Amino acid sequence: MKPLKCIIVDDDPLSREALRHSIGRHSDLRLEGSYHNALEAKMALAKKDLDLVFLDIEMPEMTGFELLNSYKNIPQVVLVTSNKDHAFEAFRYDVTDFISKPIDHSRFEQAVERVLRYSQSMPQRVEEHNLVIKSDGVLVKINAGDIDYVEAMGDYIKVVLADSNYVVHSTMKAFITQLPDAFLRVHKSYIVNLDKVLEIDDSYLVGEYFNLPVSRSYKNDVKTKFKEYL
Repeated sequence: MKPLKCIIVDDDPLSREALRHSIGRHSDLRLEGSYHNALEAKMALAKKDLDLVFLDIEMPEMTGFELLNSYKNIPQVVLVTSNKDHAFEAFRYDVTDFISKPIDHSRFEQAVERVLRYSQSMPQRVEEHNLVIKSDGVLVKINAGDIDYVEAMGDYIKVVLADSNYVVHSTMKAFITQLPDAFLRVHKSYIVNLDKVLEIDDSYLVGEYFNLPVSRSYKNDVKTKFKEYL
């Protein structure tokens, strides 16, 4: 089993260091980042393919619970807090475990064992859906899961990721056949990755880095398909 990719989200530097040390001693974990607030972590969650979050609850600007509320497909979570009164509310969010501060290494190990058991009981992930596209005369390999949306541009399309985009000579109809099921045509000019959508209303789909229109002819398909990804 590959090491689980995890991040730390905690405004307490001593707690972050304790978690970093414990993660570093565990061969089944690989630390991908450490963040002192939930807003930074929110951006990381949008960009990274993660398996586990060690998450503090009481943080300025955005609490751990508010971060959990903002994502529909958040990975496994181990909550870490000095306030045991949060325990009951924590498990309403279907977190994997709850650790009290100060962090005890044996208790940390118990939480990780629970995470690993849960991971092993889940269906194995399919391999990444990679695409090779030609943009500006250069062949580029990208993971389809990193795409936010695709936009029509006449005889070309623009493939938009969180931190980059590529202009490709293709039609929308031809390109969508290369994409996994999470992608849906929502407008004559847009294909969207439903895994990246945070909010939906009658006219728009909202993601971390986009706000896309939904045309009337696609509206029912969008609502039906989106429910599958809640």
